[in-house]
Amino acid sequence: MGFFRPLFQARTYRHFVYLALAFPLGLAYFVFLVTGISLGVGLLVVWVGLPILLAMILAWRGIGTFERGLHRGLLDIDIPEPAVTFLGEGTLWQRIKGILADGGTWRTLVWLFLRFPFGVFTFAALVSMTATVAVLVAAPVLIPLADNMNVDIQIGSITVNNWRPQQIDAWWMVPLGVMLLIIELHVVNGLAWVHGEVGKAFLGSSAREREVVLETRATEAEQRTRLAHELHDSIGHAVTLMVVQAGAGRKVFDTDPGFARESLEIIEQTGRTSLSELDRVLGILREDGAAAVEPPTPDLGSLDELIAGVREADIPVTLTVTGDLGTVPQGVQGAAYRVVQEALTNVMRHAGTATSVKVRTLGDALDIEVVNDPPEIPPPPRVGVGRGVIGMRERAAAYGGISEVGPNLDGGYRVYVRFPL
Repeated sequence: MGFFRPLFQARTYRHFVYLALAFPLGLAYFVFLVTGISLGVGLLVVWVGLPILLAMILAWRGIGTFERGLHRGLLDIDIPEPAVTFLGEGTLWQRIKGILADGGTWRTLVWLFLRFPFGVFTFAALVSMTATVAVLVAAPVLIPLADNMNVDIQIGSITVNNWRPQQIDAWWMVPLGVMLLIIELHVVNGLAWVHGEVGKAFLGSSAREREVVLETRATEAEQRTRLAHELHDSIGHAVTLMVVQAGAGRKVFDTDPGFARESLEIIEQTGRTSLSELDRVLGILREDGAAAVEPPTPDLGSLDELIAGVREADIPVTLTVTGDLGTVPQGVQGAAYRVVQEALTNVMRHAGTATSVKVRTLGDALDIEVVNDPPEIPPPPRVGVGRGVIGMRERAAAYGGISEVGPNLDGGYRVYVRFPL
């Protein structure tokens, strides 16, 4: 049944329509392009040709978009628009240079010129096959109409005088015509496949352009992930600290107004810092790139300030630093700082108990360990891990490190990360 399948497939007839349009469209493209380009080149001496040529370039790029639509609608081939980033940026001259430098501009032009010879060949093949099929299928009707026609036929030394077509039983031509029709439909699908593959090569992006697009998307995804970590770690820590201070101030608002006032001051200061941090992160996303240069991420030297803020929430925290932190690369210091920050944020959220932070450099590695005592009231069990834990593991993995995050036997919690140096 595979031989007869094209006869019952709707896409076969869409392919036929596409091929039937190939010649008129190819002829129209050829006349339009030759006329316009010749006119523009001929008038370059008086500068009038320049805008004509630019208009022609924009026109054939638009026709390329139309051609991609034909491929999508009639050939079931989706050719994505080539990645273009210059049309809305820079001065007019920069845009023009971008268009001229875009390989898709010239590949589209080649494709439009190829449509003419492709169309001529396709038109000749379709007309000849379709006419033959039509004659064979209609033979039982056409041959009786030639009842009065006599033909002398000579084949070599054999002469047949007064041959009449109706002398042949015409009905055997019908199945022959049907078989030829099915063969024609296979040819139609084959020609459509050739058009589609060649069209993809000229109307789509080149291999290098696709590689650049993938690299850009990967970079953007990496940046989004990094920004998500930045927002989660910095803003999440600040908001948690503000919530803890607000709760503590509310409980002693009537009995210890001084402490409540200090809590409000800490909330105000933390809020201002958070707004600055938020503005920094959002500035990276500005389209004009004015804030694309980030300030340096806090390093391990900023741990004292971080821990002081946690202590102000009435959570005792001890910091022990062993070794020379000056030998630790800046990137690793930033990742380690964020690990400590997230660990202390979780302490404030879920435990609020005494915590020890240990930072050790051991020659070829940097160890970070944050351990807190068990809370007075055990928190409800959680299913899975939170985004903060995932972020700590990702930061460790990004620098080839290892991480161990989980509860201790005594009910406390331990975060351990080792970064290789």
